[in-house]
Amino acid sequence: MSFQLSILKILAGQPGGRASLELVKQHLAIFYSSGPEWPARMKRIASREPNLDIFGQRLIAREEGYWIITAQGRKILERLEVLDATEKLDQFVAGGQPETQAEEPAGDERPPLPAAPQGLIARRSHPRRNRLWTREGRSA
Repeated sequence: MSFQLSILKILAGQPGGRASLELVKQHLAIFYSSGPEWPARMKRIASREPNLDIFGQRLIAREEGYWIITAQGRKILERLEVLDATEKLDQFVAGGQPETQAEEPAGDERPPLPAAPQGLIARRSHPRRNRLWTREGRSA
């Protein structure tokens, strides 16, 4: 269901609510390979509409090579997003943190860097210092 909700959101963000199948595939690939935030958000929003069927409920119209979000599809998407925003606001007012913030680590959990090794430190060579010098201090 979250996959179908992602398709609705992609189409709603396109001019005229219309996109080619290739464009929809590209957006889906980017969203679902960018990290856990997008899939988690879509699952959370889709849980409010467990019987979502974008084709069966005619939320998307199909033309040859294109999908178009319908007015009913926009209404359902808007309703789901308002419910999600309201729930986040209620959770914030109640003193809780939104889910996305609660999953993040509170502090820096990386291990400390190892101590610097004792001993000589290699010097960088500079191109202008690569000349050969004679005992008199002049370059050869």
